Amino acid sequence: MKKRNFSRRLKASMMSFVMTASCVPAAMVSISAGAVNVASPVISITANKKAEAEIEELGKGIGVGDKYVGYTADLAKSGLKTVNITFTPDFTGNFSCGFGIGITKDPYWLEYDSVKGFIDSKGGKIDVNATEIACTAGEPVTIGFDLSKLDLKYDAKTSEYPGKFEFRNYYAGETKGSITVDKVEANGTVVVPEKPDKPDNPDKPDNPDKPVENVPHNNKTTNGDNWSFKDNGDGTATIRSTVARQVSFEEPIVLTQGFDEDTYASQGKTPEEGDPINSHKFKYSDFGITDMDGVTIESLTAIIETDEAVDTFMYGGGLNVKQGSPADTEYAKKLAGIEGKETAGYWYNDCGEDQVKEFIDAGVKFEITPSGGATMTGAGTYIKAYWEVPAEVQPYTNTKVEDEISFQYWYGTKAEQSEDTTEPEIAETVNLTGAVLTYTKEVTVPYTASISKKVGEMLEHANKDKNALHMSYEDLGIDETMDVYAIRFDISAKSDVDKLVYNTGTSVTADANTEQEYWYQENGDYCVLEAGDKAEIMWIIPTAAAGVDSKTNFVDPTGEVYFGYYYGEADAISIDNVEVYYDVQTTTTTSTTTTRTTSSTTTTTSTTTTTTTTTTEPTTTTTTTIEPTTLSVTMWGDANVDNQVNVSDAVFIMQTLSNPNDYKLSEQGKLNADVVDNGDGVTATDALAIQVIGINLIKQTDFPVTTEQLNEKFV
Repeated sequence: MKKRNFSRRLKASMMSFVMTASCVPAAMVSISAGAVNVASPVISITANKKAEAEIEELGKGIGVGDKYVGYTADLAKSGLKTVNITFTPDFTGNFSCGFGIGITKDPYWLEYDSVKGFIDSKGGKIDVNATEIACTAGEPVTIGFDLSKLDLKYDAKTSEYPGKFEFRNYYAGETKGSITVDKVEANGTVVVPEKPDKPDNPDKPDNPDKPVENVPHNNKTTNGDNWSFKDNGDGTATIRSTVARQVSFEEPIVLTQGFDEDTYASQGKTPEEGDPINSHKFKYSDFGITDMDGVTIESLTAIIETDEAVDTFMYGGGLNVKQGSPADTEYAKKLAGIEGKETAGYWYNDCGEDQVKEFIDAGVKFEITPSGGATMTGAGTYIKAYWEVPAEVQPYTNTKVEDEISFQYWYGTKAEQSEDTTEPEIAETVNLTGAVLTYTKEVTVPYTASISKKVGEMLEHANKDKNALHMSYEDLGIDETMDVYAIRFDISAKSDVDKLVYNTGTSVTADANTEQEYWYQENGDYCVLEAGDKAEIMWIIPTAAAGVDSKTNFVDPTGEVYFGYYYGEADAISIDNVEVYYDVQTTTTTSTTTTRTTSSTTTTTSTTTTTTTTTTEPTTTTTTTIEPTTLSVTMWGDANVDNQVNVSDAVFIMQTLSNPNDYKLSEQGKLNADVVDNGDGVTATDALAIQVIGINLIKQTDFPVTTEQLNEKFV
């Protein structure tokens, strides 16, 4: 990857150039507050939340969205290794916070990620995992940060670029409370505050033995035999993997019994935001899924929390299906003329047995009879409501990331009933706080072989320095001739992991259209339900990174693979083995055979004899090897390949970086444009270097240059 160590002046010039270039939209480089998408068990923070107020004085309240601003020079002139911040909340509940600090070199600012440590958030374009703390109103809390590996700024507050840090209030309990920063201390022992004691594991409900009725169990789960591999013998392999993804909500979604979409439809209405409703629809993209190729939806597990214990709990589900298919229960109602279903379709819905009978009596002809939902007894206050897609419905489900799956709260009774009640007291509302989606992905990919490597590395989810495996493809035996399509991680633990929360990632080449340059990692966490003390995780790399052939495979074999252990009942797990499934890029040969025939005629005077002689020359075989075309630089800086170098080349580079769907560098353009730290891909630094030719800070004939050489031009 390119180093980006250029000076403040250089950076300012870059910003000025981009903002004033007439054909580059200013929004391309807009800088917003850190977008926070929190990994479990941290809560999810709204993306692009921007701090509303900066507070520098101790003892002042900091509300949700506000931040405390401090300066390193006030704590130390040099040698600052740790900082502990003590604050007092005015609420009881969960507090989610962020911390950022200035450093001396590019990117000049780092955000603290509770999973990865200090990272470059690229001005809010990279998701950052916030930190969640348990708070009690009026009781001081201290949180510490280890700064020992950072090259900090110590410039005074009055300087143009002071050494600054920020402590942010992202979320402060259900009441949206505030905190007061009491003191900030330097170079003490880092204090780790208590995490919330909130149940966040769908496999650890109040009553793990509560019976569930009516739910089928025909589908696959993420434990046991959850993956398969078949070498098809024709240069391809078929790989199947069943995985789960989870999502949680910053604010619970209230589900109200008795208010369903059919009720509104019968009244000629569509429920609006804020109206009572008994269901919630999830998009598959809500779970971080970006690739639905070969996906079969297996089940949805809704996490329900209630203020009072619930005894009987009844629910159902539904999802998008193909219009008019046997699974389209809503289309069947439309054909029967059911009121409110005039535009219905594309949807399968569970419904109770009595409702099914009413619909059939009204003339509805179901090709697939809707399932009757599920019933729990002794549900408690923390409910894992498992809903499975009926097997006969699965072949008809839609496969777009914006398609939806729903959870429906039908009926619930309170566990504690009044002594004088004659009818069961109803739990009118419940809170939906999260969900787990289980699905199976099956793909057929080019395949040559696999390489298995024993690893034996321990990961600790609570230790940000030891919770992730970073392993180079080179160490795994992968070289530049190989396209990687899937990776399997064999995991073990000394105790029951229960629900294992993790994520995976890989280096990608500069051609990949990914959110983060040279890196691919999906938003949202994966999880293995009931992992036990062993798990085999097959990661089929999504199309955005692996593609479907050698032309679209962007996995960078010179980079690394990542596995992060984010949460589990076991403090540590071991990555015992990693197996990589790959295809070797091969060349194509053609053979031609040439045969030539010659004739001659001989004549004598006494007796005329005509002799025809045919000569066949030896067969000649020509073998042609088709190799990739080798390009070379035609003109350094000529990104748009118009045989000249000027500001339009710099603008074109910025357009391709900000809007790759509409603007793309040709292969020749990529070679020509990579003028800074040549060989590491095209970035905004290259655009800047080309742009400053016009102000005589650098000559076109100087290219290629290093970042350090470019820095010297601005000293």
